[in-house]
Amino acid sequence: MANCSAARVASHAAPAPPAPDPTTTVRSGVVRADISFDHLGERSVEIAYEAQGSAAAPATIVLGGISAGRHLAPTAADPSPGWWPGVVGDGAALDPARQQLIGIDYLGGDTEDGLLRPVTTHDQARALAAVLDHLGIAAASFAGASYGGMVALAFAELFPARVARLVILCAAHRTHPMATAIRSVQRSAAQLGADTGQAGRGLALARALAMTTYRSTQEFEQRFDPGPLGVGEPGEPPTRFPVEDYLNARGADFITRFDTERFLALSESIDLHRTDPASLLPHALLVSFDTDSLVPPWLVDELAARSGRSHEHVTVPSLFGHDAFLKEVGAVATLLKTGTPEVVR
Repeated sequence: MANCSAARVASHAAPAPPAPDPTTTVRSGVVRADISFDHLGERSVEIAYEAQGSAAAPATIVLGGISAGRHLAPTAADPSPGWWPGVVGDGAALDPARQQLIGIDYLGGDTEDGLLRPVTTHDQARALAAVLDHLGIAAASFAGASYGGMVALAFAELFPARVARLVILCAAHRTHPMATAIRSVQRSAAQLGADTGQAGRGLALARALAMTTYRSTQEFEQRFDPGPLGVGEPGEPPTRFPVEDYLNARGADFITRFDTERFLALSESIDLHRTDPASLLPHALLVSFDTDSLVPPWLVDELAARSGRSHEHVTVPSLFGHDAFLKEVGAVATLLKTGTPEVVR
């Protein structure tokens, strides 16, 4: 029987990114490995990684959504904050002063060796295992959120002896049809843009639609005025709404960091994801958010129940939907540090 608790967890705003610590040991590079892909057969691929912290410290693999990458926290060479500020960094829950933190760039899309698609979460797990082999790491803990949580589940299924601890946020053993339906429309928009010579426009629209699923209806109600910014008259610019400007800005930002083929490969990989619940390790902590429409708490309950083991499943209340793992810094930090929620009465 799954041990599921809906707990109110303390949340705090993300602190300013800490200044890079020049004494932190940082190793980065590219691993060339032969991977047996689920659908592509044997391929030789390159996996980019970054490891921060002493090589002698316990290793933790940190994996995020499809737009996350190997850079986790500021370094002397790269002072940008990384994709999980407030959770990863000096003095944070995941601290390179106490742990060896490892991130990778996901496989998928156009590569020097041709198109890499379809790619599964198990393929990503095999690539990650090659990085661990390169670094001489036999076993590691995992903090995986969103797509990264799926990859962590796939890794635990393939390499259970190499997992010391597993924390999964906003991910389950499968996707559900409504989430796949929405992503399929996103992929259609991106593909249509590419087919008509408007790749950037198509990808921006796909990202804008994705943003409506990453956040909650409650947040949008509080955040955006429902009225228009101006009503377009004949011969004037069309009517615009505040939420529309927000979505357009998110799409415009995304196309500076992503390309169509990579988006298609990783979006498709989400919907190909399947793991056997029985492979879920007994020491896993499962975290969901009550407003997450992509990975709703009931789907995480299903994973826990079908595993046949007793698992801690914490459901955190949040305005931020699927993106809560990025926004609820205090709650996530508490769970990563202690494994249990800080209850606010």
